[in-house]
Amino acid sequence: MYQGNNPTALQSQRWIAESLIALMQEKPYSQITIQNICKRADLSRQTFYNTFSSREEVLRFCLREQYMQQFQRFDTKPMISLRETVEAFTSVLDGNRVLLQSMLDNHLESIITDEIAKCVSLFANRFVSHRDDSLPYSEALLSGALAHLLLCWFQQPQPISIQALTELLSAFLSGQLYIFEPDQDDPVPPGSSPQR
Repeated sequence: MYQGNNPTALQSQRWIAESLIALMQEKPYSQITIQNICKRADLSRQTFYNTFSSREEVLRFCLREQYMQQFQRFDTKPMISLRETVEAFTSVLDGNRVLLQSMLDNHLESIITDEIAKCVSLFANRFVSHRDDSLPYSEALLSGALAHLLLCWFQQPQPISIQALTELLSAFLSGQLYIFEPDQDDPVPPGSSPQR
């Protein structure tokens, strides 16, 4: 995938991405060829291969562009809140409903899951203050949860609003969604006193 700053190449990437998204509204992804994309974008195959290596890479570009915009928005901040992070994620979902639905309709969940994992890793590398051997597990847990949340949201006949989704995700990540009462037989955590 082209990652330079040549304005012509960047514009070509956007045209190719827009063409693929438009074509996915008309026919199944499996029936879309590079030639179809190039014709729709009014670009040559050579231009396509100068900027992307495959159709899948175009889809990854579409998703990555959105979360990179969110990341750049936070880049000047030394810290970001949980709420800001959740709003960034749900904003990407809301802004890409057509693309995400088309990808799900074409059974391309693995691309979405991979890109969510990359996004979580990017945010963790920039904003997580405590790094240890458990960080990859935390990233895996969070990216898996976010991917399945997205799938669940799109599969509902009447999904909750983006605002309600933001609230739900914020409550879950802050530990306020589920409240567990300790059993009498549970061991007392070190450093705490037993409840009476």
